[in-house]
Amino acid sequence: MSIKAKKRGLGLEMRTVKGKDGRTYLVFRTARGAYHVFTEVEAKEAARQCGAKEGKMNQMWDELWR
Repeated sequence: MSIKAKKRGLGLEMRTVKGKDGRTYLVFRTARGAYHVFTEVEAKEAARQCGAKEGKMNQMWDELWR
């Protein structure tokens, strides 16, 4: 029996940072030092913007997830 090394992931690090504008930013840093930033928005509003029919938030996202 041989022992295999564990697979390694992408090496993403993640942090949330509160901006001076009051928004929360989700920041990812890759193993190679690249940064990717996302801003927090209200989930129901985001679902509307993505084309979901009006309803309960979970239902809206379930519709979009399919």
